[in-house]
Amino acid sequence: MKKLLIALILVLVLTFGMAMPVFALTTADVDVTATPAYVTISCNQPSYDFGVVAESANLTTTTNWATITNGSTVQTDQTISVTAATWSGGVTWTHSDTATPGVDTAALKTNRGGTWGIGDITIKNAAPLYIYENCPASTGYSFGLNLYAPTSFGDGVEKAITVRVTAAAG
Repeated sequence: MKKLLIALILVLVLTFGMAMPVFALTTADVDVTATPAYVTISCNQPSYDFGVVAESANLTTTTNWATITNGSTVQTDQTISVTAATWSGGVTWTHSDTATPGVDTAALKTNRGGTWGIGDITIKNAAPLYIYENCPASTGYSFGLNLYAPTSFGDGVEKAITVRVTAAAG
């Protein structure tokens, strides 16, 4: 009986011992992915014309006039500014970074989808301000523009300036 038990154990050990290499894994796969920190925004409004403006006029769009589509894969800090210190055309207008109109001096403010007068942001040339700090990835928003016309004009030629929204990973 003892011999039979030892023989049976020996057969089992040899059987399973030899079978193990057949069932053993010889490779291990690891799928690796990476998402680029991609920053991209676009605006649905390429331009806006306030039309003929009177001296000292304060003209606004709706605060949801323009929409920023944010295709970024990361949180971004978004700023708004004008791209020049003057408005082009004829007797140029100076752009006021303090939102204070004057003789041939105009100013712009923006509001991100709220109510004019509450949370307005001065649009500057020298030092852009946040329109949306810590904007979550893929989160869009709307904004409007508020023009403070000069207190007097040097001519009647159309003026132009570019407003730019810039996004950076934040």
